[in-house]
Amino acid sequence: MAERIEATGSRLGRRTLLRVTIIGAGGVAAAALLGCGGGDEDEPQAAAPAGGAGTAAAVSTIGKFVKDDALPYPYNFPEPAGKTPKPGGVMTVAATWDVADIDPTKSAAGGTVTIPNMFYNRLIGIQRGPKADVFNAPILEPELAKSWERTPDGLMFTFKIQDGIKWQNLSPLNGRPFVAADARFAMERYASTGVHRQYYANVAGYEVPDATTLRVKMSRPVADFLNPLGSNKQTVFPRELVDDGTISKRGIGTGPMILKDMVASSKVTFDKNPDYWEGKVLLDGFEFRIQPDHAARLAAFRAGQVEYAYSVVATFSDLAALKRTNPDIQVNLHPTVASLSLAMNNQLSKYQDVRVRRAISLAVDRPVILQLVYENMGKALNNIPWSYVFDKEPTFQSGNLGKWATRNVAEAKALLAAAGAEKLVLNNIFYAYDSNFEKLPEVLIPQLREAGITVSGGKVDYTEFNSQWTGAKLPDFSTSGWATQGYDPDNWFYGQVHSKSPGNRWQFKDPEIDAWAEAQQVELNAEKRKELWRKIWDKDLDQAYRPPLASGLGIQVYQPWMRGIRWTGTIPGDNSSYYSWGDQVWYGWLDK
Repeated sequence: MAERIEATGSRLGRRTLLRVTIIGAGGVAAAALLGCGGGDEDEPQAAAPAGGAGTAAAVSTIGKFVKDDALPYPYNFPEPAGKTPKPGGVMTVAATWDVADIDPTKSAAGGTVTIPNMFYNRLIGIQRGPKADVFNAPILEPELAKSWERTPDGLMFTFKIQDGIKWQNLSPLNGRPFVAADARFAMERYASTGVHRQYYANVAGYEVPDATTLRVKMSRPVADFLNPLGSNKQTVFPRELVDDGTISKRGIGTGPMILKDMVASSKVTFDKNPDYWEGKVLLDGFEFRIQPDHAARLAAFRAGQVEYAYSVVATFSDLAALKRTNPDIQVNLHPTVASLSLAMNNQLSKYQDVRVRRAISLAVDRPVILQLVYENMGKALNNIPWSYVFDKEPTFQSGNLGKWATRNVAEAKALLAAAGAEKLVLNNIFYAYDSNFEKLPEVLIPQLREAGITVSGGKVDYTEFNSQWTGAKLPDFSTSGWATQGYDPDNWFYGQVHSKSPGNRWQFKDPEIDAWAEAQQVELNAEKRKELWRKIWDKDLDQAYRPPLASGLGIQVYQPWMRGIRWTGTIPGDNSSYYSWGDQVWYGWLDK
């Protein structure tokens, strides 16, 4: 069980970020040791326990220390005590995505949402980075709106806008004040076009009585509305760029960074916004270096050319190898979120028979995948986070993962025979963005073949796979069916499962699940809503629309001089990892 120790520091902007507390001297030492990656992977005893012993002492440092004693690294760690943030320098990050259309309404993919988050803000924020509480749902905080409230009947939200916010001083915005009508414009456009329309499906209208007040009228009271507004997918953009047609390739926002240059397959560069309303931006600039090749990213990180690299290590063996050359790196883990499943286009006739889908699920040996792909540092769970439905993590033995999630080759063959599908062929397409995704088909495909299932096809590049998968246009089958990481229950209990939701990438249509998904949206009684979630959980597994696989613990590594930025995620909730740079970058700095 992880123990949380919180500390705070003086670098606070207009948001209330952290709470002051007292922690033991031993806890500070443990945080410093783990934060710098002390000890090799072969020596997990170097990871001191979260609590620590010693004389209590007041410290001034930013962040939380969160660790499971069974694991060699923490889920989160604070910034080193006594360090004074200093300005200057350009932070460089090696990214896997490529430059794409940066209109925030167009896609939820990394290449679309990451860049706008650098120069746009959100109406409300989510606590991220060193201050994140990794075992609780996302904690909302003020951003463009300094406060908000909902009427008792749930039919009206009122947001009060911060004072003194200005758009960046670039034509055609020219530093004009940010007003409530700007937020209204962005919301109305999200609601009417693009891939995020479901967030606004229950909005009846908007009112702007004055420059600092936005009212959102609901057509019905819904349990989840606020959390998505703090996500990296709901940045607030200006009318001017929509009107002149440049929003797909240009960005002028209220955020901490000013877009300087975008070069496809090369880089995206930014200068700091000298007039940022939330506080002084410490960095002079920022660069995303586009490096889809894993070996290139790893080499750049090893050589100290980048402060951070996407998916630079996927396993603990990878981490141990990296620490042999870079022993001082900072390390933290992501709690396991079972976001990976087998993916089928359920509209194809061969997948319409439930016996075929169940047979595919029965052919999978998840414990073997955990062992061979994730070195037993992961979990085999349902796509939906278990904490919504259960008090304890479910296991195969508990029966809460359904009867089709445990391998049974004989029964799989019998089901295929009964369905007349003895010559079933899965036309696979997958994108291997790290070594785990590379290994997964190597382990999984032989398991399927043992059950008489033929797998053809193979790996494609990111752009091709991403356009098909995120667009819910998968041609046939994939071993790389990742799920969106949402900010509220509605992501999992409507967004991914309702037949009319663009997030239903598996393309299944189940009238019962649709009805439950709609009902849970408006059920304000917590226990009754949980009952609806359980129904969706059970039928999703029973029908094997998207057979769960296994997911590893995420491993994040940073150069020892990188400060203020941390990728932790929460369970359940904010697990988009490194797509929200703009939310942390204004207080990030380089300690060198």
